[in-house]
Amino acid sequence: MSTEQNKALAAELIKALSSGDADAIRRLVAEDCKWWVMGFPRERTLTRDQMVRGARAIIDLVLPGGFNMSIAGMTAEGDRVAVEVESRSNTVAGKLYNNFYHFLFVFRDGQVIRGMEYTNPQHAIEVLGDVVKTLGRR
Repeated sequence: MSTEQNKALAAELIKALSSGDADAIRRLVAEDCKWWVMGFPRERTLTRDQMVRGARAIIDLVLPGGFNMSIAGMTAEGDRVAVEVESRSNTVAGKLYNNFYHFLFVFRDGQVIRGMEYTNPQHAIEVLGDVVKTLGRR
């Protein structure tokens, strides 16, 4: 796929992650994908299904309006797409969740095979609470 096609898929994935659209995430992320989140040991990656369950749990329990992500910038080269994202949403407790992300997606045949999610884990824990601490264990 071209870099422009990969960028379009990355934007589609950010939209799906933002709303917790499990079907779209499963379509865009390969079943054998390895997903790493900043704050986890490098060798502790999530499977696609763990990542989907984690995103859904956060939305269902803490962020009923979704993550409300917006793309600030995107760069692509070959099969890799880097995306700068800001999330701004209110929790059920009325706290503002305003986090910044840098995603690095590696694509193969129109699906993400590796996801690297760089963000502020301390802010996520402080605002979203225990649901974040259990990611990958569900």
